[in-house]
Amino acid sequence: MKAEAELLIKTKQCPICTQELQLNEFGVCRARKDGRNLYCKSCIRKKVTESRRALKEYKSARKRYISQQVEASGLYASEGEIARTSGPYGRLGGKLSPVDRVRDAIRRGARTQKEIAQDTKMGKDEIGDALANLLLWTREIRTGVVDNTRVYFMNDSVETPVSSETIRIPRRKGDVPSSFSCLQGLMPGRNPEGEPEKIGGWVAA
Repeated sequence: MKAEAELLIKTKQCPICTQELQLNEFGVCRARKDGRNLYCKSCIRKKVTESRRALKEYKSARKRYISQQVEASGLYASEGEIARTSGPYGRLGGKLSPVDRVRDAIRRGARTQKEIAQDTKMGKDEIGDALANLLLWTREIRTGVVDNTRVYFMNDSVETPVSSETIRIPRRKGDVPSSFSCLQGLMPGRNPEGEPEKIGGWVAA
């Protein structure tokens, strides 16, 4: 009872609202000499509410900004060409696959793995897998060594599958037989006329 009476008698000024309030209007803080918070409970609640509201507004504004940047960079490549929106990796912006991100980085001018990593913000393993895919499977890029440093370039002449329309079969010559059945006369045991070859037997003396 005595401690409670002392709390009712003693007062403290809050720096925010500049009011003289009783000590029980301040929260407990063992780090301070008087054992109470610097601000009163109502002012602390207001500060917490305002900080949470400001953080929420900051996150929403940052999300809008990132979505606008992703949409702008995903729809248009550096050369002004419209980026692909379909295919096996039909995703835009930050949701692009590692292969697409490495391909776009090389198209924008990144040549070494270090430059590709700075452009894509990807790890070495992901970059290595994507480069192997582009080199060996799709063959969209080519590589070389310049000053003991391996560099990568876009392959302008990507190999395309050979279609049947591009294959031209030469016409058969007139003296060439159309099938193997015409070669029976040349088979062993037959004469050119197709009759079985007669082999003479032994004559008894």
